[in-house]
Amino acid sequence: MNLPNNNQSSGGVLSNIDIEKAIKDKEIKIKGFRPIYIGSSSIDLHLGNRVNILMLDGKHWAMDTRDKKTLIFKEYRFKRLVIYPDKFYLVSTKESITFGNSITGFLQGRSSLARLGLNVHCAGFFDVGFSGTATLELTNFTKKPIILYEGMRICQMVFVKTISPSSIPYYKKKDAKYNKQINPEKSKIYEDK
Repeated sequence: MNLPNNNQSSGGVLSNIDIEKAIKDKEIKIKGFRPIYIGSSSIDLHLGNRVNILMLDGKHWAMDTRDKKTLIFKEYRFKRLVIYPDKFYLVSTKESITFGNSITGFLQGRSSLARLGLNVHCAGFFDVGFSGTATLELTNFTKKPIILYEGMRICQMVFVKTISPSSIPYYKKKDAKYNKQINPEKSKIYEDK
């Protein structure tokens, strides 16, 4: 198997060296938390201070993907957040990330939190050209509450270099609902055409 050498321009997962270079070259812009915690091939992102909690109101028997009124969340600010079993939470990262036209990303929960029974999920994939905070979906799979704190490391972003730059980055798409989000963003599926 022939692997590309470092002098060739090719796609692939960025190492810590590649991430540092992409930040220096402004292909990746990160603001909102310092220092940036760079691992071997990812960066850790930190928990922001706002949460949207899914509420059951008794009026609607289901969440209707075409009816915004049935998607009921209550927003809170926090320094300490208790994640109860059988509840659904939306939180966001402190960091806002801007991806260049040839960088994309995948978000993963931290394994240390998964081992406590906490599922930290994100829609997972970040398009070339996206800019904003990451909205995370949290669920507790245990029978005990789990306590989280503002500013703690919550997830990791893996960056991938595309083989060629995109001609339609996320910010140019007509249906880019979540670009430039700064808080945990609720679903906008009702805007789908």
